[in-house]
Amino acid sequence: DLSETVKTALDERRIKVGHAELLAAVPADKQDKALETIIAAGLDIAKTRDLLMKVTQRLADALFDKTECTTCPFNSGTQRALFDTHVDDGHCTNTTCFQLKTEAVEAARREAEAAAEAAEAASAIDTDGDEDDNGDVGDEMDEVGETDRPTDGSATVAPLVGRGTVVRKVSANGGPSSTAKSIAGRTSELREATWRTALARGLADDPSNAQAAILVAALTGTLSHIKADTLTSRAALLVDAAFPDRGFKDKIAVIRELSEGQATTVLAAIGAAYARDVQSFAHVADLAGAFGIDIRTVWQVDRAFLERYTKDELKFIAGESGLVAHMGEKAFSKLLGAKKGDLISGMLNAVGFDWAGRVPSAMALDGRYAPPRSLPPAKADEVVTELAA
Repeated sequence: DLSETVKTALDERRIKVGHAELLAAVPADKQDKALETIIAAGLDIAKTRDLLMKVTQRLADALFDKTECTTCPFNSGTQRALFDTHVDDGHCTNTTCFQLKTEAVEAARREAEAAAEAAEAASAIDTDGDEDDNGDVGDEMDEVGETDRPTDGSATVAPLVGRGTVVRKVSANGGPSSTAKSIAGRTSELREATWRTALARGLADDPSNAQAAILVAALTGTLSHIKADTLTSRAALLVDAAFPDRGFKDKIAVIRELSEGQATTVLAAIGAAYARDVQSFAHVADLAGAFGIDIRTVWQVDRAFLERYTKDELKFIAGESGLVAHMGEKAFSKLLGAKKGDLISGMLNAVGFDWAGRVPSAMALDGRYAPPRSLPPAKADEVVTELAA
């Protein structure tokens, strides 16, 4: 739920829907302070998300039982199901609750250790004590340790037999165009998801374009592509917390009483929902092109992106993005001889080279590399403690 102050800011368009979705993940007693920080610093949605990520807790690191977390509204996994804009999966956005539960587990652990030490001391005095009890305690502690030990969520993907060889041969014999095709093949799902997100945010931020998208959707028979839960799950955020539980007749009355600002925000959200759910990606591409949507607002080259590719494909990306020319052929060839992980690190951390704004051809709608655009200087980093306090 949003605080009244945040709702008013959203209705007055002082913040965007993406800001509101992120603030909905913050405990109510901290939303107003966070809102002040966002408005005062002029934070865009991406910077707000980054700021929120710094004060979240990884659920994988939790020492306590996470059963209740599965349905908790402060679980980023739950937020992902409801909102387009959210922090990474597997994080808790309620720092206070996380800390209290952690402290409770730590207190229980200290008590258990004290009890175990007392029992061990008593056993040392009583030579007839049952050694099996100590063994049981040790086994239990081993089991607890095994349970608490964080697990590696990464999965090892087995290579597809033959495919890697084919890619390498094509890269060697077919030239850059073949490499570009292989890269595009690995990127199709990410490309589509990212452009849908960029379009959704663009429409949420521009009521005029959102209205145009809705009209096009309605008049082409594709408005019904919007899934039932896409908007109903956002109704409490867009209208009021009680809206989902009202009867249909009452909902009509509430909608009729919406202010112009609220109605505009809801229509923008409908346009964003269409971008997310319309079945044909060609429609997404056409809308993005018509409205001048820039993927740079939601995405840039990072390690997760580069790890998808073979060394030959990484060389192609480095070449088209200007990194090879920046480093020099000889220096890059030397880097290319390193392990893949080191190669990626070297590409991302090359001195004097910034990946921001560079869109590889595999991520572009027209299949052509796009260089950085001139962007206004970023604001200085804001104080994180506003959300953590």
